[in-house]
Amino acid sequence: MKNNDKPSSTNQNDTLFNSIPVHSIATLVKASVAASAIAAVVLVTAILPAEYNIDPTGIGKALGLTQIAEAASVTPDIAVSGSETVFAFGQATPVTSKEMANAPSVALIAQARQTPGVRSDTVKINIPAGKGLEYKLLMDEFVHLEYEWSTGGEELYFDFHGEPKGDTTGYFESFSITTSDKMKGSLTTPFAGAHGWYWKNKTDAAIIVTLSTTGDYSIKG
Repeated sequence: MKNNDKPSSTNQNDTLFNSIPVHSIATLVKASVAASAIAAVVLVTAILPAEYNIDPTGIGKALGLTQIAEAASVTPDIAVSGSETVFAFGQATPVTSKEMANAPSVALIAQARQTPGVRSDTVKINIPAGKGLEYKLLMDEFVHLEYEWSTGGEELYFDFHGEPKGDTTGYFESFSITTSDKMKGSLTTPFAGAHGWYWKNKTDAAIIVTLSTTGDYSIKG
């Protein structure tokens, strides 16, 4: 007679059930108490200082949490004059309508930015056949330049770049390198020095470049 040693499904289920741990009521109570204690500590040391600027332990101030509540509690000062309402955040004295009337207009601000050094120039530059030629402007750091140049149709290879003032290593930084018959754009100089163009005429006839510039610069040529 063949002996069948395969355990029954009922025995397997009993073994699995017996392997599942069963926590006592005392263990569950201890876990709940511990969780409540941790939540209370977080409430007192973090949530109350950060949300309500309540810091009974002083830990919130040491961690910089009370500064969050102080920043959130800042409200704008409101000044009402006639039909005008002016909101001034963090301002001790309200802004009056008279002070607003005396404020500079957008046109005056734009005029003030037009310093005596700002100039505009248009030049025609002859690039000989098969030759290359540079044209440079001397500019200070963080100066804005607007430019536009065109050949009227003939394409030139060019490198628009800058060379730092006083550099003796031969370093230069290119802003645009391509082949084209025209280019329009602007530049805020990353450093003081000579900024400009190198054009290369690869044809067998001279090409005239018409260049217009506006900015605070002096012409190096």
